[in-house]
Amino acid sequence: MQRVPGGGLQPWSPTPQADTLSLALCLLLLGCPHCALAMSPCKEEEYPVGAECCPKCKPGYRVNKPCGKDTGTSCAPCAPGTYTAHLNGLSECLQCRVCDPAMGLETRRKCVSTENTVCGCDQGHFCVTEEGDDCAECRPHRVCGPGQRVQERGTERRDTECADCPPGTFSPDGTLAQCQPWTRCSGWFQTETEPGTQSTDATCSSWGFYMLCVFIVFGVIVALVLVLWITVKSRRSCGEQQPWPCQGSGRSTVLPDALPGSVPHSGWWHRVPQRGPPV
Repeated sequence: MQRVPGGGLQPWSPTPQADTLSLALCLLLLGCPHCALAMSPCKEEEYPVGAECCPKCKPGYRVNKPCGKDTGTSCAPCAPGTYTAHLNGLSECLQCRVCDPAMGLETRRKCVSTENTVCGCDQGHFCVTEEGDDCAECRPHRVCGPGQRVQERGTERRDTECADCPPGTFSPDGTLAQCQPWTRCSGWFQTETEPGTQSTDATCSSWGFYMLCVFIVFGVIVALVLVLWITVKSRRSCGEQQPWPCQGSGRSTVLPDALPGSVPHSGWWHRVPQRGPPV
């Protein structure tokens, strides 16, 4: 205490700031009585009901009726399709989650009264929003395009990784793990008609070989026709020079004119002896 001018006494305080804070707190409590109750929270296994703290319901149950002065909390089991996973003071159980196939989700673990549904990504999708073992959102795996290869195939936790085909190779649809080398037109009479690209193979043509075969066949036919023509012409010229067939190797043999009394014999003429007149 210390004396002030005028003879009055004033309480002494070593820290004026602390007095100001205490006064403000007292005024707050006087103007808001329920704020004082909020400063005394319930235990972890209890929940507030007015000025009282009631026991929570165990997982799989909900509050059917709060506790009274002489009674505990009345709990009821969760209905099918609902759950509570922890101690709670909820009047209604939580709705079980539905894994929507349209979002690429599939059910990994069905909902029970004490656990919510666990969803995962179906084939061809990967998770982009995870909540522990549960996936909240899935997206389709990336599709590699023509001219690309699959560098890393997608999993449930990772998207597909693509890479461009290096020069000299191609991938027609982007599904190959390794790009294929271009076809080399190195065979006989082969020529490249279309060069290879990242998405198409090189195209070869063997038209030179086919043309060679045609020329050979044509030459054989011409030779046969020529031989046949020469043979026919030789026989015709032989027949025009003498009425009998030519003998030997296409060369005609000139025989002496038939003499009186001679007859042909096997292609040769021989003389028949003549008899004298009868006496």
